[in-house]
Amino acid sequence: TVVSKETQEAIERSAGLRIDDVDPELVKFVVDQARKAGNDHFKKKEYKRAVEMYCQAVAGAPNDFTLFGNRSAAYLALGRPSDAVLDASKSIVLSKDQGRPWAKGYYRLGCALEALERYGQAAEAYKEGLALEPENGRLKAKYEDSLVMQAGAKVERLREEGTARRDLVLKLREARRKEVHVQMMNQYKQAMQSPDFDMEDYDWRPTFFPRARFRASGKAGKRIAESKPYVKAVVNYCKALSELEAPRRDLRSLSYSKMLDCYEEAIKSALGEQPNAHVLILGSGSGILPLLAAKAGAGRVTCVFQSKSLYRMACLALEENKDSLDATKIRLLENPIESCFVEGEEGECGEGGEAGISTIEERADILITEWMDHTVLGMNLLPSLEIASSRLLKQGVRVVPQRIHVKAALLELRISEISGFNLTYLNSYRWHPVHEKMDLHRELNQGTETHRRLSDTFVAAEIDLQARCDAFVSDTTKKEQGTDDVPEWEHEGVVRVETTSEGTINAVGFWMDIEFGNNKHVSTWEEDVSQSGSSMDQAVHYFDEYPVKQKQGVELTVLYNKFQVLFDLEGYQNKPRHACIPSWHYDMLLDSQRNDTYERAIKNAIESKRAFGETDILALDVGAGSGLLSMLAARAGADKVVSVEMSQHMCDVGEECVVMNGFASKILFLNRDARRMDVLRKPDGTPPDMERKADLLIYEVFDSGLIGEGALHLVASARQKLLQPNAVLIPSSARVFCVPICIRKDRVKNFDFRHLNRYSWRPDYVGVELESCLEAWTALSKPVEVFSFDFYESEKNMMPAFKEIEFELEDDGIINAFAFWFDLQLDEENVLSTSPYGDKGKTWQQAVQHIEEVRASKGSTLPVIAKHDTYGITFEIDDSKVDRGELSSGVPLWDPAWKVSYDNVKQWNAEIASACAQNPTEYRKIADVAVQIGTRPSDFGVPTEEAAKFCTKMMS
Repeated sequence: TVVSKETQEAIERSAGLRIDDVDPELVKFVVDQARKAGNDHFKKKEYKRAVEMYCQAVAGAPNDFTLFGNRSAAYLALGRPSDAVLDASKSIVLSKDQGRPWAKGYYRLGCALEALERYGQAAEAYKEGLALEPENGRLKAKYEDSLVMQAGAKVERLREEGTARRDLVLKLREARRKEVHVQMMNQYKQAMQSPDFDMEDYDWRPTFFPRARFRASGKAGKRIAESKPYVKAVVNYCKALSELEAPRRDLRSLSYSKMLDCYEEAIKSALGEQPNAHVLILGSGSGILPLLAAKAGAGRVTCVFQSKSLYRMACLALEENKDSLDATKIRLLENPIESCFVEGEEGECGEGGEAGISTIEERADILITEWMDHTVLGMNLLPSLEIASSRLLKQGVRVVPQRIHVKAALLELRISEISGFNLTYLNSYRWHPVHEKMDLHRELNQGTETHRRLSDTFVAAEIDLQARCDAFVSDTTKKEQGTDDVPEWEHEGVVRVETTSEGTINAVGFWMDIEFGNNKHVSTWEEDVSQSGSSMDQAVHYFDEYPVKQKQGVELTVLYNKFQVLFDLEGYQNKPRHACIPSWHYDMLLDSQRNDTYERAIKNAIESKRAFGETDILALDVGAGSGLLSMLAARAGADKVVSVEMSQHMCDVGEECVVMNGFASKILFLNRDARRMDVLRKPDGTPPDMERKADLLIYEVFDSGLIGEGALHLVASARQKLLQPNAVLIPSSARVFCVPICIRKDRVKNFDFRHLNRYSWRPDYVGVELESCLEAWTALSKPVEVFSFDFYESEKNMMPAFKEIEFELEDDGIINAFAFWFDLQLDEENVLSTSPYGDKGKTWQQAVQHIEEVRASKGSTLPVIAKHDTYGITFEIDDSKVDRGELSSGVPLWDPAWKVSYDNVKQWNAEIASACAQNPTEYRKIADVAVQIGTRPSDFGVPTEEAAKFCTKMMS
């Protein structure tokens, strides 16, 4: 410290002597003595006296930088690092001013900064000192140590911040739960009622335990279903859903060209060895396998199906092709295989002919099955094979296909950093009760380092259908083992897999290599998509996250029984799950085109607001989900962001992402329906949802058909109650385009399957990624703009509308659907398009609405009426301008029996949804059953895929 000029003058007046009048040699002598005394005291660790001596020396030599350096060391030894920093900095400045930069000064500064735990600044000080004296060993050592301490301090700081933020997440979550309780009870008080359920039921959420999949329970599920009516109702509901979906699934199987080629060659080969043989087929509703068998020379063909709807579908295929072959050879059985017997043989049917029983004249020589799905065994293949072997097949039976090789690869399918934000917290919500159906080609080409393979392909299991059949046919003492028996693991082995790169394993993907004999086989997945023999999706089994190094050996346990193939990674499949995020949400987050376009539009809007003098910008993000768009707004300069999300668990994870990324002070998450929010105090005294109206509305609540998620209603409600008059909307407008298309099955293997297209119909449009299946559809006109929505004109948008359109047909063909998509105008500069003709991301598919087939003639026009009811867009041919009879292809819009079933299930679905929404107790009962069925579908006799869908739906 150097005394000020005023203080020096006061001392001189008091002493009656001016310093300048003192002999300089005397001053130098005093300074030297004080310096020496300071050094002596420092060596004796008398640091306080050392500081006093250095202060005397500095008073006589205020420009001596070495004295400030010495005093800095003494201050540091006294435990006064802040004073040490000041003196070390002063020594550096003085040495530079005198043209003699002093490396030791930087050393002193670095030591003082280290004491203050400012390791980054200390490293910079040492670095500058080394620039002056590169060979200084002490500086080198201290520089290296400071870098290590800097890294360690950063880790510790992040750990402490993470702990504090996680604590805040839990507190905010608890606060939101209490707020919901208060709001609900206020509603009951206003209605002068009380809830007929406990708050425990209201707060309850289903829990999925991964280890439960490995429990052998067999008969338990059916016993529960028989004893509890509501369990039986849910089981029957899932079976009904499977019955409805099965025809459309089997219609798609006609596209599996390489698979069908292998079946055709194998059937010809089998019948070449056994001409006029009796063929038993466990078949699909397409009916193509019995047709191929009859065409190849089978003497008799018997086909069994898994449902009534598939039986009706196959009957239709047989009727349409009866003129192309001897259809009398083919017999389709209406009853399931459990109710099929051979006439005259001892069995549960006696002599046959009882209601619900089907009999055949003799045992079959050849068995053909296509009861495989993406999970391999989820369609009850092996139990059905055993039943057929014991009741319906001869010894020496030929099985097609002969073997299934289950191939697999370790995968990393994770969310990491998106648009610069850490969104790894969503990975806890990525799981599946059984095996998720997935297109691995699409998933592994997301353009991110955390969606990739972490191993080469390995063989996980081999299932020999031929050997299994032979064993059951030859062993007459072996009893059938149906689904009532306790399922034991037929195979349990460990496969050692070496990783190909460093990463985090959280899944294993698997698929089938199906062997047909005679060196013919087809794989349901290949890295080269052109080599894949099937349009069948692959399966993914999830684990808890498991970090691995490159070339690390991973021991994977593979198990299978008659009903399922499972994988176990010891210690990494234990985490209970309470909620599930649908897979489309991850596609949306990984769509960099969508994220970047929204970010540019948000930046433009906030910069524009600033340019017009607005200083306090409040943004409202509706349908906030993970909070990504909210964080983009905060990073772009919004002062506050209110994020609104209806789903409780999406609100939980979104808030977690926001807080853990450091935006807790800027972004507020609300678990609300935005349409019911207001900036006014509620009649019951509840505070308003927002303190004031927002200056900016950000929303991404669009489905494939644009308005199916209620976007028009959300914007209209927000503009009325939540937004300033001059608020900016992102997006600002949208245009919808439509084209008539032909997307249908015609002839496959020279058989006519046109009439099966009726099973493609659904009352609403469906999402289809048309750009990825260009060979499956044909546009018969140029696209036409059908609707344009200016989202600022909310009153107009809330009025249902229709528009008459005429399409100029450019080719002959059949029109059985309308495909439509949209261009989303985020602002004047930024547009997102979902056109199948462009380069779009994975967020949206195109919408496809099926209609009754009509013939198209090149050069003619097709009059169409486009409508929207503010919740969805539909198209219909204008019958007032065309003769539908003349245009009809003869294929009806739907199967009447299927439509009756559909209407019944739709009513059933509405009743379940209403019960769950109105009474938490009912939701608890149904969701609990859904988890049980989803965990072990075979125990309840429910098809695997529908069981998993219902489970994840109840937990989404």
